[in-house]
Amino acid sequence: MPKLKKPISTEQRIIARQEMFELLDAGELTIGQAIRRMRREWTGLSQSRFGKIAGLSANTISAIERDANHATARTLNQILGTFGMSLTIRPKAAPNAAQNTPTKRHQ
Repeated sequence: MPKLKKPISTEQRIIARQEMFELLDAGELTIGQAIRRMRREWTGLSQSRFGKIAGLSANTISAIERDANHATARTLNQILGTFGMSLTIRPKAAPNAAQNTPTKRHQ
């Protein structure tokens, strides 16, 4: 069993949260990977202890972190709620405006 880290400071958490949001937006991080990162780095808790706090089993936490479980919005909100977050739906970021601007043809 890997040794758990000491939780990061509030300032470090703010920076880590922004980096995580950017990675999620870019598709470079899955929700499961993000939850694992938050649990380990932000709380330093084991899956078992974190599961007790979130009201879920360690097996459920493990499956979600491995993206092996098709978690419901309710389950994800149970987990995210422990971090003061909730699952939301929002539009995808628009591609770079310069890429969508038609160019003028000079004749």
